[in-house]
Amino acid sequence: MSILDQECICSGNWRAIVKETEPLIGKTFTNRGEDFCLFGIVHGGDDYYYGMIGSKSGLRLLSCVGSIDTHGFRLL
Repeated sequence: MSILDQECICSGNWRAIVKETEPLIGKTFTNRGEDFCLFGIVHGGDDYYYGMIGSKSGLRLLSCVGSIDTHGFRLL
């Protein structure tokens, strides 16, 4: 494996997260009476996040360590 492959975010869990999450992008979820749209996956310096936009509260980043469900969001 080259040094570029080792530094690529596509190594490890990234591909599994994308495969699992891609069909949900653009879908609406609810949490505590507020609707959220999953806009994508965010690669942060310390983790991967589910990117959500709330109808009232704005941006939310949910750690991909858990599923969207474990953060209390339910698909509508």
